[in-house]
Amino acid sequence: MSAAIKTQDRLASVKQFNCTNCGAALEVLNPRAREISCQYCGSLLDVTSEEHQILRALVPPKKHPPMSFIRLGQTAVIDGQQHQVIARTRWRMKYKEYWYEEGESGYSDEVWVYDEWLLMNQDFTYFYLVEDREGFHQVEEIIPETPSLLPKDRRMRFYNNQRKQIVREYGQASVIFFEGESNYRIQLGDTIKFAMFQERRIKYQAEWRLDKQGEIKEVEFFKEVPLSRRKVQEAFSSNAEVQTLMQREADWKFVFRVAQFTFIALLLMAMYSMLSDGTPIFSQEVQAATLANDNTQVVGPIEIPEKGLYCLKITALGMPANTEMNVGAYILNQDSVAVNTLVQNFYYYTGTDSDGTWTESDNVVSKVFRLSGGGTYYLQLYLDSQYTNMGTLRIELNKGVWLTRYFIIGLVICLIPLMVSWLKKGSA
Repeated sequence: MSAAIKTQDRLASVKQFNCTNCGAALEVLNPRAREISCQYCGSLLDVTSEEHQILRALVPPKKHPPMSFIRLGQTAVIDGQQHQVIARTRWRMKYKEYWYEEGESGYSDEVWVYDEWLLMNQDFTYFYLVEDREGFHQVEEIIPETPSLLPKDRRMRFYNNQRKQIVREYGQASVIFFEGESNYRIQLGDTIKFAMFQERRIKYQAEWRLDKQGEIKEVEFFKEVPLSRRKVQEAFSSNAEVQTLMQREADWKFVFRVAQFTFIALLLMAMYSMLSDGTPIFSQEVQAATLANDNTQVVGPIEIPEKGLYCLKITALGMPANTEMNVGAYILNQDSVAVNTLVQNFYYYTGTDSDGTWTESDNVVSKVFRLSGGGTYYLQLYLDSQYTNMGTLRIELNKGVWLTRYFIIGLVICLIPLMVSWLKKGSA
């Protein structure tokens, strides 16, 4: 499908008239058309008669909207030639689908729906485009060298240079909706039988119809070549509706990129905040024994250069096995008023059981707090424990710390535009 798009006029209609049922203006492009379905009310009209009589009422179009941006009457440049969409048939498949898992295989019952778009160029040559929820395929009729329908061994090939492939799908497909022009009588419920195999990315399919007696009356063979959504969009880009959709998709892609960059930046900053304790401004070790018997000890002075966030960290070093202690610290300003506090229960237990040696311990605690201004501060420490000789307490104070929770909140908020734009950029 050519990516070179040019703005060209629509194909010239061969007949124009109003819908006999609703009065909407209709135009016929295909000189071989015998019927046309009104895209407004769903009535199927006879093109060949002067009265354009209503043959039957089909399903209203609003009950089967198109799956994407393609609409009747739109133009597309395919392989350098101007085409126009003249019909759409919606099929419902009930079929068997091959599966293989962990050495086992079989066929499962499935249901699938797809649209078959019919386009016509200025030479009245048809181009078939199949669309389903997974994408687009260009459909070409072929003449196989080794034609077959559904062999008993469920293996098929159409050409001598092909290896026999397992039949991936087989079953039947029925018409559930039609709109546009047709050169044969359209009947809802029209059914075809099919069998499909795949070689690389190309699907090969045999289709046949049965008469009332169950005998094969018509056989056709096709191959389906996948087309990217981008190529189909480019082919239809001369239509104003598609241009609007492409611009909307481009806008959502921009939002997605910004949200993606922001999310990555917040994630990196959150990781840094968890791994970094800031810049050390004070450190001192205190013997736990000096805090025993309800004694307290004031540590400092600590010169705080400016207001901001600070992190106080206490580490218990050299704790004996199977002991615990409760340690607290008051942060005092120069007037000996407590402006914050930190309390933690440290423990270190070890032993053996049927699984071997085990150890449980908690000997580090930290807290981030905000000081309203710089100046001289102190730490008043206390310890509560029934044990003696509890080792050493290392006191550390760092500045320039980041609060991880703010970045986590930012990540959660950023997920909303990230997910919305990811969905919108592909569904525009």
